[in-house]
Amino acid sequence: MDIFLRNIDPVAMQKVDELAKENEMFRQQFLKEQFEVLAFFDEQVAKEKK
Repeated sequence: MDIFLRNIDPVAMQKVDELAKENEMFRQQFLKEQFEVLAFFDEQVAKEKK
């Protein structure tokens, strides 16, 4: 599935690029992984509370 984002703050995009570089990733790979972490965050927190 593809997602297109518009009107992203340039400063935020620069930070994303820096984080991706620190993790030796391309921007797309970094954002994909972060998006997937976000999608399952609530479930993971609920499991940890049990």
